[in-house]
Amino acid sequence: MQFRWWNSFNLLAVILLAIGITGAIQGQRMVFDPGRPTAGYEWILYVIAGALMLVNGLLPPSHAGEEEDAAAPRPAKKPAVPSVTNATTKTQE
Repeated sequence: MQFRWWNSFNLLAVILLAIGITGAIQGQRMVFDPGRPTAGYEWILYVIAGALMLVNGLLPPSHAGEEEDAAAPRPAKKPAVPSVTNATTKTQE
């Protein structure tokens, strides 16, 4: 099993964690929503989102091809057709 350590999820996680940690240090000056009053806990949302993205990025990728092959219905085997012989066929007179 191989892990993809550096992917877009991890890159976004690093960015979100950096914003969240900087917001925790600088307070309301760093993380705010323009035009709305600050609540003071916005940085926590960035840290949580960054942690979730980091976990998502570190999980191994699933192999979609194998899952699709296992879930795909298999074609049914054709039933064997018994051979018709003269001995089993009776003609009615």
